[in-house]
Amino acid sequence: MSEESKATARTGKRLLTFVMVLFVLALGIGIGTIISKRVDATGPADSQLQMQSDGKPVAGGAILSLSQAFEEAASRVEQSVVNINTEEVVTNQRRGMLQQDPDDPMNDLFRRFFGGPMMQLPEQELRRSLGSGIIVDPKGYIITNHHVVDGATKIKVSLKDGSEHTAKLIGSDEISDIAVIKINGNKDFPYAKIGNSQKMKVGDWVIAIGSPFGLEQSVTAGIISATGRTFEDGSGPGRGAYLNDYLQTDASINRGNSGGPLVNMNAEVVGINSFISTPSGASAGVGFAVPSHLFVRVYNQILETGKVSRGWIGVSMNRLPFTSEMAKFFGVKQGSGVLITQLSDEKGRNAETGPAAKAGIRPEDVVIEYDGKKITNNQDFRLAVANTPPGKKAKIKVVRQGKEMEFEVAIAERTLENQESGRYTFEENEEKPKAEIGLSFDNIPAEDAKELGISGGAYVLSVKPGSLADEAGLQGAGQGPGDVIVAAAGKPINNAQDLLAMVKNLKSGESIVLKFIRALGRENNRVVTETYYTSIVKP
Repeated sequence: MSEESKATARTGKRLLTFVMVLFVLALGIGIGTIISKRVDATGPADSQLQMQSDGKPVAGGAILSLSQAFEEAASRVEQSVVNINTEEVVTNQRRGMLQQDPDDPMNDLFRRFFGGPMMQLPEQELRRSLGSGIIVDPKGYIITNHHVVDGATKIKVSLKDGSEHTAKLIGSDEISDIAVIKINGNKDFPYAKIGNSQKMKVGDWVIAIGSPFGLEQSVTAGIISATGRTFEDGSGPGRGAYLNDYLQTDASINRGNSGGPLVNMNAEVVGINSFISTPSGASAGVGFAVPSHLFVRVYNQILETGKVSRGWIGVSMNRLPFTSEMAKFFGVKQGSGVLITQLSDEKGRNAETGPAAKAGIRPEDVVIEYDGKKITNNQDFRLAVANTPPGKKAKIKVVRQGKEMEFEVAIAERTLENQESGRYTFEENEEKPKAEIGLSFDNIPAEDAKELGISGGAYVLSVKPGSLADEAGLQGAGQGPGDVIVAAAGKPINNAQDLLAMVKNLKSGESIVLKFIRALGRENNRVVTETYYTSIVKP
């Protein structure tokens, strides 16, 4: 090939290469332009959110299982939870203008006696309230709180399916705060299963379902904070609350939750939400439910007899602590029990006509067992007797002067409510050392001794606040009528000198058990008294 031909070939290759480079460059520019235009064309519609259908839980298996357990328990029970609306017609009295002729001479009479031409005109007011309830039988029987339906002239019940019914009150018990109402329908109603509250333990998870503030089918979760919570000083939510025990929970309970169920993780009702302890009126994490072992008994009695009966044996119990010194004095080896102070009749008067007296129980007996169950404090004994059906015979074991004795007592029906008073608190007081007895006393005047029906005694004049006597529960004349000490260490105290000598003879650290009488008031021109026992350790 000539040099001219070779030069021409090289020129052609360069031209071809240049053309190819231009083509690739043009192609790249074109693709970039297209992509750029597509990006610039993205609008709001292309940025919309979509829910993930295949999302995986971030939490571990245990947490996921707990969440699913709450969901399952709620879904099983919520169909049987109802919303309750009540109406009560209340007749008030209001002052209204009396339409009169201004020239009527009777106007002067009205002005003198009524302050003007006014009169009392009756006025009716419709009061509404709301609460919750739980269907416990397919026939339409519902358990709720007594205070939800108390005084209601109309009770309306709404179910989860949206249906509404007018309910009939079957029966109600103020002491337990439990009521039973019934609705009718063409088919069976969904109902909840009842669990055993006595198997619940502190820390167990529970859910509360109801209508707080009218928000139907609300579910809150928490734990059991305490079981067997009692209000034995009488300061509970209502009359006779000291005859009950409660489940305490931190699951949120608010106005409208009353009567709704407290449910365990087996989807069983273990309590009926009743009241809360709060300074503000809203949930403070301290709620109380009537346990199933109590409301089942009340429910069954209401259906069977229309009322609730509780046991009674006719005894008064020492309300002050049963100290170790007292246990030693009375010969109680187990170290705890209930000291019987006096026997009474069905009206609460001192008498030996009650069931306990007839069976042979006497004052200063210490109850340590009831029907095979160990008794350690007053509330144990009170609940055991109250929960025993009248007519049943119970075996009561006592310690008398160091010897164990057993009596069979025929339980009678309770008809008289104790008027115990006091204040219950969850706050724990800091214990402070007591350095002195702090007790001043004198001889009881003869006329006062005669009124009290005693031969003599040491009359407590004053008790120093924070002293050993104050801690022991003694009261001086400045705090009320004043206590009268009638026995010490089992020996009678006829005057102040007897008590002074006994206390002086005690060595530091030695204890003495005191028996004293407290006047409660007058009834039918006689002084009503109650007997107490306490103990003091000499500092």
